[in-house]
Amino acid sequence: MNAAFKAGISHGSFKLPWRSLLLVAGALVAYLALGAAPGDWVFDREAIARGEWWRLITGHWVHSDPAHAFWDISALLLLGALFEACLKWRLPMVLLLTSLGVDAWLWWGDPALNYYCGLSGILNGLLIVGLLHLWRDNRHPVILLTALAAILKIYVEINTGQSLVTQTAWPSVPVAHAAGYLSGLVIATVTLISGHSHYKLNVIPRQ
Repeated sequence: MNAAFKAGISHGSFKLPWRSLLLVAGALVAYLALGAAPGDWVFDREAIARGEWWRLITGHWVHSDPAHAFWDISALLLLGALFEACLKWRLPMVLLLTSLGVDAWLWWGDPALNYYCGLSGILNGLLIVGLLHLWRDNRHPVILLTALAAILKIYVEINTGQSLVTQTAWPSVPVAHAAGYLSGLVIATVTLISGHSHYKLNVIPRQ
């Protein structure tokens, strides 16, 4: 079992993933208050080009219809519950950095794409970051199989041009899932390498 997860269970109590719960609450409030695909918040290429930069972040937190919101927010809750114990404050930071990675692909990788919304792209980044942090401390084969299954899912989605989980009001953008996964892979690699180097510096015996 992951050491950070063990630390979250002390004296018979489980630490609530409060950061994830706040993010889930924010996504829920955004959908309930703003409705489906609010025009001022989605990724809109022309609006961003005019200087509406906030859409690069908010576009990931609004959804095109109730099913889209349900699946994405449920996945955020699940991943938060699984990984917050090991990621802690890094969890929202991973989502932010992965947002920028997905945005970079949306902007330069598919210039014909004018509109986008939803959490699914950045959640793929959170998934691989969380899995690799768990793998560092516990080389259980299920962790590796889950990472490989996510790659297979993305591959099938790209080839079929649609999400395997649900159909939404807006066309699915499966390559955004790949962009999120690859962004998360880069983030995890950098953080794990830097964390390993820091650990080695701390354990060098003093002369």
